[in-house]
Amino acid sequence: MKSKDVTNSIFELDKSIRYVAILNHQYDLLDSRMREGTPSLTPAQTDRDFMTIAAPLMIGTAEKLKPFSGTIRRMTVRYDRVLLVFYRTTAHLVILSLEPEIEQALLDKIGESVRKLELGGSDENMN
Repeated sequence: MKSKDVTNSIFELDKSIRYVAILNHQYDLLDSRMREGTPSLTPAQTDRDFMTIAAPLMIGTAEKLKPFSGTIRRMTVRYDRVLLVFYRTTAHLVILSLEPEIEQALLDKIGESVRKLELGGSDENMN
């Protein structure tokens, strides 16, 4: 499945998903897109910089506990105006921004759905 198709499928999971970014495990940005008609809270360059600079730092730091705690399934950062969610799949990191009032059960449902998408394939399938 191409990365743009995966992004479209993720947007279809819930209307509260504002933004989708898909990175490989080397943190190369494969797709980055705001939901059509949804205004961004940040400039596009800030989004790209965050995904390629901050995401590796945040995930890399959290993964230091992997030998003791197991694999990261989800990491969330809740701001006043937006919720950022990082989902680790077999071969990718999927980062979503959502409306801040999202409940835990919906995050679990979205995570299960994201992992079921064909994200476990090679990067060639994601282009």
